[in-house]
Amino acid sequence: MRKINLSNETRRDAEVAFGATSRRKTTIYKTADGSKGKSERSVKATIDTTDQALMAAYGDQLTEALINGDPEVDMERFGMRVEGLKKIYVVGGNSQSPTQKVAYGVTLSEHVFLADGTEKEIRPETTTTGNIATDGMPIRWTGKMIPRKKAMRMFVFRKSYQVQHVNGLTYDFLYEMAKKLSDADAMMLVGGGAKGVAPLVMNNGGTPYRAFLEGRVDGDKYALILRLTNMEIKSIIN
Repeated sequence: MRKINLSNETRRDAEVAFGATSRRKTTIYKTADGSKGKSERSVKATIDTTDQALMAAYGDQLTEALINGDPEVDMERFGMRVEGLKKIYVVGGNSQSPTQKVAYGVTLSEHVFLADGTEKEIRPETTTTGNIATDGMPIRWTGKMIPRKKAMRMFVFRKSYQVQHVNGLTYDFLYEMAKKLSDADAMMLVGGGAKGVAPLVMNNGGTPYRAFLEGRVDGDKYALILRLTNMEIKSIIN
C-alpha cells in the first residue's frame, strides 16, 4: 500500500494508506503437460515490412506481390525473441515520407481541444512533479462540496483509490470523514500544494487530476474513496 498525507476540514492531517478499489484475478496459463506457461516478446514486423514501406516498394503491384510471395514477412527476423526494449520516436511512415527514421531531439507538445473537438491551442509539454508525498503539504479539503449524483454527471472519473486507516487513531480520523460525506450524500473537492487547491499528481511525470473524496458508511464500517478526473462533461449545444 502507498502512503498519502490527508487532512480533514479542520486541517488536522494524518498519514494513511491508499490503493486500488478492486483487484484483478490472476490467471495461470498451463501447457498440455501441466507446466506453467510464460509470456515472451517476439518480433512480428520490422520497419521494412510496414504498410507504408510495402506501398513505397511495390506501388500498384503490391497485391500481386502478396499473392506470389510474402514480402510482409521478414524471414530472418520474424519470431525472434526480444528483450531490454527501449522506446524511440521515428519520423516518416506516411505517403510523403514512407521511410521511417529514428528521430533525435524530440520536442513533445500538448494539444488542447474544446468540447466540440476543435483544437484550441498547442503548448509545450510540461513536466509534472508528484505532490502526494507524505513529507510534503497534506491534501486538503477545499470546502467545495458537490452532490454525488451531480458529480457523476459532471465528470468522467478515470481512477479510483480506497483510502485506508493504518491504526486505530486513523480509523476514527477517516471514519468521521466518510460519515460526513455520506450523510451529505456529496463529494468533497480536495487539492494539493501550498494553498491546497492544486490538482493532484500521483507520481513524477504523472497526469494532473482534479480529485474528489466520496464517503460511505455501514455501521462501524466505512469506505473513503479518492476519485480522480481530468475530463469534464460539457454540452456542445449552445
